[in-house]
Amino acid sequence: MLKSIALTSGLIVASAIAMENAAFAQSVDVPFSGTVPIQATFTSPTPGEVQPVVSSGSGSTKRFESQTPAKMTVQTTSDATITVSAPRLVSGPNQDPVGTKRTAFLKFGSTSVSSNTNGGSAKLPAGKTDVEVNLLVERPQAFQRGKYTYVVNLTLTP
Repeated sequence: MLKSIALTSGLIVASAIAMENAAFAQSVDVPFSGTVPIQATFTSPTPGEVQPVVSSGSGSTKRFESQTPAKMTVQTTSDATITVSAPRLVSGPNQDPVGTKRTAFLKFGSTSVSSNTNGGSAKLPAGKTDVEVNLLVERPQAFQRGKYTYVVNLTLTP
């Protein structure tokens, strides 16, 4: 019986020592995230046409204004935000001088937005949408003779 008590006591002490060195169980959440992008396509745009506007008083040309809008179709799988940027000169006889005002206008359905208001953004519904883009460029000095090319960027975000 003394052997049995000694054996039991020894096992209890050994268990206590073993448990003291054992780590308590812990868990952690390991996060994973990803974004499913909106699926969107733009048809090739039909280029717009701009015309110089001659000032009646000075006879000089300080404005380029859309006469025909650029047109395209946007197809999206979900609602999105479409943003129109201000026009950017990509080629011409000279650069836009300081003080030049550049504005792009986007229209689809009954929605109209310009690049210089509300961040140039509007909600675009899912599906197929026909859009039109116009521009206006006003310089503090007259445009020189020659061909000018401006681009307007459209961006879709979820």
